[in-house]
Amino acid sequence: MLAELTQLLELQAIDVQLHEASLQIERLLSQRKQTEERIAEAKLSIQQLRDQLAQLQHDSRMKNLAVDELDANIRQYRTRLDTGIISFKEMEDLRTKIDLERARMSKMEDEALELMETIETARDSVQQAAIDGEAQAAKLEERLREFSDQVAQTEKQADRLREIRSTALAGIPSYLTKQYAILSARAAEPVARLKNGTCSGCKLKLSGSTVERVRSSIEIVTCEHCSRILYVDDPSPGS
Repeated sequence: MLAELTQLLELQAIDVQLHEASLQIERLLSQRKQTEERIAEAKLSIQQLRDQLAQLQHDSRMKNLAVDELDANIRQYRTRLDTGIISFKEMEDLRTKIDLERARMSKMEDEALELMETIETARDSVQQAAIDGEAQAAKLEERLREFSDQVAQTEKQADRLREIRSTALAGIPSYLTKQYAILSARAAEPVARLKNGTCSGCKLKLSGSTVERVRSSIEIVTCEHCSRILYVDDPSPGS
């Protein structure tokens, strides 16, 4: 096999490894992003529960204030009834107001008690969610670190491959590197194997003259269909 073909095959092998490293980095970055999103979702879920608890506590305070206000109104109405000099109609109006305010207060007290029970349940839920969420977040953070380490390691390997590639390129004639670059832009396998008279790249049968030229190993030969650079492992007629 021509030395140039050997060099091109080595270059192609390096490019395959670089492509695989690039795909690996993309997968790792995607997994890292998904993990970051899951961490953010877990934290958001806990915060939403805390916000709901805070709102319930606020509603409870407002409800208790409203009960206190109604109680104050009833006391005021009762004082006027007991000590004021008022007409019979005013007395009836005050009694009606007292009854209405007591009914409202009784309802609000029941609602306040229900709210307190809801708050206790919500507080327990928030505490448990926080415990579970923190445990989940810790696991996700560990996975995040693992992904970051793997990305760094793969990038280091890719950098090393690029150094090797630069060295390999330096030993290949420039006209071949240009031809290789053009082919690489449109084909994953710019250097293709001749197998049973067929190009391994485009899978098409080659003419007898092309096959013989490849087997002779005295020149660079390209596929007459896809222009890939051809090589053969075994120059015997059966290859």
